Amino acid sequence: MSTAFGVSMRPLAHAPFDSAVPREPAADAVHSRARVTARWCVLLLLLAVLPYLNALSADFTLDDEPDIRNNSAVTHGIDLVGALALPMYPGDLYRPFTVLTYAVNETLAPGAAAPFHAVNVLLHGVVTVLVFVFGAQLFGSVRIAWIAAALFAVHPIHTEAVTSLVGRAELLAALFGLLALLAAGHDAVPGDQRPRRIWRALSLVSFSLAVMSKESGLVVLPLMLVLRGVRRGERFWSGMWHELRDFEWVPYVLCAGVFLALRFYVIYAVTPPDTLTPLDNVLAFVPLSVRIRSAIGIVWDYFGLLNVPIVLAADYSLAQVPIVRSWIDPRFLGGLLLMAAGAVALLTARYRPLGFVAAFPFIALALTANVLFPVGTVKAERLLYLPSLGWALLVAYGCDRILHMPRYRRIAWGVLVLVLSAFAARTWVRNWDWQDNLTLYASMVRSAPESAKARYNFGISLQHHGDDAAAVAQFDRALAIYPYAEGAALGIGIAYEAKGRIDDAVKWYERALAIVPGFAKAHTNLCHVLFEHERFEAAAAACRNGLRYAPTDANLLKGLGASLVNLNATDKGIAVLRRSLAIDGHDEELRRFLAQLETGQTGDAKAEGTTP
Repeated sequence: MSTAFGVSMRPLAHAPFDSAVPREPAADAVHSRARVTARWCVLLLLLAVLPYLNALSADFTLDDEPDIRNNSAVTHGIDLVGALALPMYPGDLYRPFTVLTYAVNETLAPGAAAPFHAVNVLLHGVVTVLVFVFGAQLFGSVRIAWIAAALFAVHPIHTEAVTSLVGRAELLAALFGLLALLAAGHDAVPGDQRPRRIWRALSLVSFSLAVMSKESGLVVLPLMLVLRGVRRGERFWSGMWHELRDFEWVPYVLCAGVFLALRFYVIYAVTPPDTLTPLDNVLAFVPLSVRIRSAIGIVWDYFGLLNVPIVLAADYSLAQVPIVRSWIDPRFLGGLLLMAAGAVALLTARYRPLGFVAAFPFIALALTANVLFPVGTVKAERLLYLPSLGWALLVAYGCDRILHMPRYRRIAWGVLVLVLSAFAARTWVRNWDWQDNLTLYASMVRSAPESAKARYNFGISLQHHGDDAAAVAQFDRALAIYPYAEGAALGIGIAYEAKGRIDDAVKWYERALAIVPGFAKAHTNLCHVLFEHERFEAAAAACRNGLRYAPTDANLLKGLGASLVNLNATDKGIAVLRRSLAIDGHDEELRRFLAQLETGQTGDAKAEGTTP
């Protein structure tokens, strides 16, 4: 009898892979080994959870509002059809299983952020335990597996995936991806007496759930193919040929095809659609050669964050990440060297598991690195959640080699404990940044001062807290970095309107519209400020201009109708107001005002709440 996934949990001396496959333990040793396994797993679970306990007090932040609080597939009960049929914000993400878990959370504890955070933290703990089991299966060494899992548990780079609620997609994709790899790795070893079809079924179901949790879960398939060859002790090319010849990959490809078909049906795209802006990902707007050089340069940045996770940010958008314009740029050369080292290790390493973990981060980043195609972000720490597993195993292997040297053993253990403590402390401190939007955006500006999006978001948060002067300073800085930030221009207009500086407000609303002529909020605000100050002709013109881009906008129709009424074009105004009410049937003030107009009681339109 062996333990979970056929992994013996007693410490094993390092040995060539073929001799590291665990053997059947003696009957009198089974229970003692099980207790050791349980102790290690519980210890790792605690190690993963404790640095995140202060995350339980965090609120909904950043994209949590559109993806959770304002997502009908989440707030209207557990609805499997809704989860499958609706994309996630901003409309180009399709993660139905993740949405379903949000719906369960919301149903059990409506409106409460703490249970959402508790689930995320628990998921991180479970993933950490799976990292331990995976490392033990791969290397046949509990010490390597434990060191890797401990590094994974406390690494500060994971705070964005764990503490941000929308990071749950990363956690679920990693959890099910690891389950798929563990089951596939167990199935690959010959001579096991357990029914292989059970492991294959578990691997296939886990792979499907990983993909339904996040699109990048598709990388589990190539990882699986390489892993199976490694588990058999085969060289890379012979292992891949073995896998392709056996056709055991066909069900996975079929599952991936079904997922991509569903995704295309829901959002009409397989890759991200043409809704990106340079603020989201500047690499989508540069020549192919520049994009590839920059993406490889960001691989070097990721390597730095994994090794020295001191300065962390929730946003790396324009212009925080420099574009690589030269083939001799140090960042590009560093990233290229890392990737080449991973490829060489995979192809030539005599110790197969070592080659696999050296290449693991690059395979796991394949779909999100902006190399094959541009994605929704130029760079993000959450994207390193699964790829960091390869880094952790590689570091753990190096630590294990040093620990085999009696002369350096105490020093190595001391350094390891120091690093784990420093990582856990950094994680704890980093969690405070996510307590609310104001603290999060303030930390973004400190860590990524050249990000126009960070400046804009901080300005919005300051404005919500009534600090218009500080908000305008952030909006100005955002426009200095990126002159086409229409939202920043809108924010300055709102601040001036609140101060009663109407001409300045009109100027900034018009500037926002000069940047994006179809900007609905700017049209609405311009119409509103003109109407409020009884410039009815200008207000009517502003509303008409906005309706050219959004002919069914209830607010713009309402503003136009009210302006016409105040210009004594009552019949036309009533007709337009009826159209607005037909679109937004919940506007009771408009309903009452229309009733007054239709009975000849023409009161003051503004007094009746008909402003847009």
